Amino acid sequence: MKLPIFPLPVFLLPQGITRLRIFEQRYLKMVKLAIKEHGFAILSTVSGEHKGVENWASWVDIINFDQDKHGVLTIDVKCKSIVSVAELSEDKDKLKYADIVPQNHWPEERYDDVTNRLSQSLLKIFEENNLLSDLYQSGFNDNANWIMSRWVELLPITLEEKMIFAQQNSYPMAKQFIANIVLVEK
Repeated sequence: MKLPIFPLPVFLLPQGITRLRIFEQRYLKMVKLAIKEHGFAILSTVSGEHKGVENWASWVDIINFDQDKHGVLTIDVKCKSIVSVAELSEDKDKLKYADIVPQNHWPEERYDDVTNRLSQSLLKIFEENNLLSDLYQSGFNDNANWIMSRWVELLPITLEEKMIFAQQNSYPMAKQFIANIVLVEK
């Protein structure tokens, strides 16, 4: 399947939601195509460049539209899958496209004591952050994979560090990494 590509320094795992401001003509075109077709893919980039880009992207659907106080289109997007990316091309409007293939991310993991403690910490962040509450209107999901994915997205680590956790079998590494940061014993 060929999808429009939005190169952006954003890291989004399955079921993750983010808000984007759309103002360039080529990306307004992307939004129109995404509504009619099958969404678009956010290709994580480093500083807006294509160096260091992985061969994967976040395939997203638009779940909400709005305008900010300056009249700029804002959209909320939700990741439905990690996809492999190949055959990047560009149209006359400089909108990029790629062939994508959905990939499995993490197998369903068990909920345990560590996951429970990480879930409680994350829930506090969600309760204290209006933007997260606004984005995740369907509520907080107390599922092990969902908890670890949101932590990876929210942690203030580099995009390069986050990209490790897009790999299919990286859940145990993500869980250990997050626990080492969040569950520091006092």
